[in-house]
Amino acid sequence: MLSPTVSRMSYKWQLPRLSVSETLLRQVVLGLVVAALLEIVLLRLTTRIGVHVPRSELAGDGLQAASFVGSFAFNSASILAIVLTVLLLLVMTTQVRDRVARFVLAAISGALMISLAMSLVTGGAAWDGAFGLAATLAVLMLGVTLMARKDVRTSPRVAVALVVGAYLCYQYYSLSHIAYRLLDYAALPPLGIDVLRWGEVLVVLAGAAVFWAWGRPRWRLAGRVGIALVVGFVAVVGLSTMTPSSTTSILALWTTGMSFFLPSPVYLLSLALYLVTVVACFRDKDAFWLGTGLLLLLVAGYMPEATYHHLLIILGVGFLAGTFNIVEEASERTPAPISVHAPN
Repeated sequence: MLSPTVSRMSYKWQLPRLSVSETLLRQVVLGLVVAALLEIVLLRLTTRIGVHVPRSELAGDGLQAASFVGSFAFNSASILAIVLTVLLLLVMTTQVRDRVARFVLAAISGALMISLAMSLVTGGAAWDGAFGLAATLAVLMLGVTLMARKDVRTSPRVAVALVVGAYLCYQYYSLSHIAYRLLDYAALPPLGIDVLRWGEVLVVLAGAAVFWAWGRPRWRLAGRVGIALVVGFVAVVGLSTMTPSSTTSILALWTTGMSFFLPSPVYLLSLALYLVTVVACFRDKDAFWLGTGLLLLLVAGYMPEATYHHLLIILGVGFLAGTFNIVEEASERTPAPISVHAPN
């Protein structure tokens, strides 16, 4: 009777690795990026601004169409973000060999998905808080994953640490208010506004850190057209800061979640460096996940407005941590054959 004999050089037991088509995965991610950009332009900006602007019947029909397309993009982005988040967490769980770490990852992933489902179904503050806490732990876990990698330079570690730190600051503000509301406390959480502003400072610093980590080595890849587009976009944003302060603050909160309490040039410089990095990464065939992760973080904003924006932050940090690069490498490897020997 034949009996399988596994080589002594085989690895310790672990969950089977996921085999994912790189082309399909990138198409799904690009679909998410397009849907998220349409949502921010048509739903968060055009529809909200159009409500306060006098319009003709034709403009009203255009606003209604923009609202419909924006809502469809919002729903599509939400579904794609959930699917990709589940896949990312599964990938992370299957890649970890340590059983304790794998259990922790699985517990956080399960708590995230359960609290997300209950929050969407019930809309209760308790489940919103549970989802926020699970999302915070997931982002922190992804950041620690990058820090634990020995092949990562200091500059990417600093950039991701600033991104994660900014998200933690916002989550402290958000979750503390939810906790106080659940406990029926009339007082405000301590240091709420201060921590929120510290997080905004970290966001501004993250723009420069992102450029130093990933944009500086490849900024020439952005090309003249890419640089010109970035300069034009930043110039438009700069002109918008010359409008009344109330209008600027509202537009900033609707798009990025920033309050603009710092001098405007600081924000503009940080945004320019960040966008140059995004464009350069997309022009580099080996930096697709970096560019996509940075763009998703930008779309999600500092203060996530919708539930799926938290998922965009999880995905963005996960892409920066190289999680899906591991998937592509694993899918290209073929498992070593198991030798079968007949007994003597």
